[in-house]
Amino acid sequence: MCSLPMARYYIIKDAHQKVLYTRNGQLLVGDPDSDNCSPEKICILPNRGLDRSKVPIFLGIQGGSCCLACVETREGPSLRLEDVSIEDLYKGGEQTTRFTFFQRSLGSAFRLEAAACPGWFLCGPDEPQQPVQLTKDSEPSTRTEFYFEQSR
Repeated sequence: MCSLPMARYYIIKDAHQKVLYTRNGQLLVGDPDSDNCSPEKICILPNRGLDRSKVPIFLGIQGGSCCLACVETREGPSLRLEDVSIEDLYKGGEQTTRFTFFQRSLGSAFRLEAAACPGWFLCGPDEPQQPVQLTKDSEPSTRTEFYFEQSR
């Protein structure tokens, strides 16, 4: 578990109240009641090296031992979980931009824009039990809106 006092843990849900969870090294979206999954407690820490007005955050998985990263592929920007400690990112260790997401408020919901790929947003899949992905989406939609429920 992340031991930094400013670390906050959240269960993140999409607009349909499906939760983010991990399975086989991927971050997926599913319904805990019907998809046999448990919500992932996601550790969130700020990226102090980027413009704070954009609310730059790191998303740590599995107690902060893995972090969500934006990587370039032949098909375009993609998401990947990497074995990087959220505490190391917070302390400014490794190149941090690809692990950073700008948290944009939409009332009670948020959109998460990849800092390394401006204009690309975290988005839920069309089908349940599929990985979260990135989409080049200029307008908010239910696929790019997420709700953060504080956890302990």
